[in-house]
Parts: sequence; structure tokens; C-alpha cells
Amino acid sequence: MSIIKRKILSRFNFIFLALLLFVATTMVMFYESPERMLEGEWVEQGWYFEKVENNPSFKKQAIIHDEIKTAAIAHLPPLQDGLWHFERSGNDNYVAHHEDKRYNWFLKGRGHILELRKDDKLVESFVIHELNRNELILYLNLDLQAKGIARIVLKKGGRVNYAEKI
Repeated sequence: MSIIKRKILSRFNFIFLALLLFVATTMVMFYESPERMLEGEWVEQGWYFEKVENNPSFKKQAIIHDEIKTAAIAHLPPLQDGLWHFERSGNDNYVAHHEDKRYNWFLKGRGHILELRKDDKLVESFVIHELNRNELILYLNLDLQAKGIARIVLKKGGRVNYAEKI
């Protein structure tokens, strides 16, 4: 009697493990990776102060002025016009909106740090607060007059062609 129960139990365990392996393999194959979600064009919706020093003039304003934004990304020509285009070509990841293809992007850590590099030297790093199919929220440490954290909100979208505007 116990031999029959052992056979049934061993078959049940085999079927359970095979099913578990099949489910895990399917989840890994169809899981949306952060690299794939990041690819494409992103349009800036705004720059906002997330944290600032105890300065009363900065507490009243939540939106970062264009002068501060321009100074913060002056060393990043591909990002200055509000369109962020992340493209992948084989093993190379690059910010493709700019003619200079030497701006590469990498996801570090557990996929929560976005690094922009030029000629393999770190230019800027952002902390990814939220990334989904439609929205990307980045945090950037500002070392300018404000000395705080900037929250950059981007929406997935592309350029509007001139004919579509008319």
C-alpha cells in the first residue's frame, strides 16, 4: 500500500515541478525588461523641485525655471530640446536624438540608475523613480544655486511631424 502512495506522490511531485519550471520560463521570456521599456522617444513634461535647501524663495516655487534646467544639462546636448531618444543598436546603447552617437546610456544597479556616458566617461546619472510604458520619472541631484533634487517627468511619445501639426 505504501509503495502505491509513493508512486503517486512521486508522479505528483514530478508534474508539479515541471509545471513550476514551465511557468517560470514563460515569465522570464515574456517579462518586459527595463531596457526595452526605456527604448524610444520620451518628451519632457516638466522639471520640478523635489527637495531643496531651507530657502524661502525655493519653497514657493515647485517648477524649475528654464535657466536652471539649461545650466543643469548644459553638458548634455542631446537632452537640451526636451526630447530624449534612447536607442539600442546591437550591444551599443546610445542617445540617438543627437548627431553625436558617442552618448551611451546604461542601466545600473537593479535597473534603477540611468547613466549617460560619453566616450566611456560618466557624464550624468539619474535615479529612476518610476518607469512604465507611458511615463518615466527621473531624479537628478542639482549642484547649482538650488542645491536640491530635481524630478524630471517624461511621457512616452514621438515627434509630431509638421504635416500633422497643420
